[in-house]
Amino acid sequence: MRRLHSESPVVDEALALLESAYKARLRREHRTPEHSLLVGMLLATHDQPPAVVAGGLLHDVVEDTAVTVAELRVAVAPEVADMVQALTENASIVGYAQRKAALRSQILDAGPEPATISLADKIAKLDHLGYRPKKRKLAHYRATLDGVERRYGTSELSEMLRTQLARWPDA
Repeated sequence: MRRLHSESPVVDEALALLESAYKARLRREHRTPEHSLLVGMLLATHDQPPAVVAGGLLHDVVEDTAVTVAELRVAVAPEVADMVQALTENASIVGYAQRKAALRSQILDAGPEPATISLADKIAKLDHLGYRPKKRKLAHYRATLDGVERRYGTSELSEMLRTQLARWPDA
């Protein structure tokens, strides 16, 4: 596993948990920690605080593995667990559009830190796609970006995401 250079205990704890969770406790088949590492590195290179970097590293861990928010609260930090919880979809919402709308609302209501992680997540996904995403995914990404900028203003990360989304203007 690639390592993120860290001098922060919370980031080191997040890295250790990320590695162990994806080795032994997968809930979704074929998931790896590589995407989460990219999100963490992107946040670190944009000078985000250690707790936000840790949240980025662990943003998918509840959806992809058997790790729970309660475990995160103890193993890493309550504030990181709160960010991850805000970034975790409610799987009981069946329809894609409704589930994603609920997720966007949840992220925006949780504060600027989860919103920043959400932007980094989308940037990392689009950076490594070798194909055009589905229209509904692009619509969700645009709605997330618009919501984050309306609520919290523009940032380097929001501008990066806007530039990436401009590759598919007609979607």
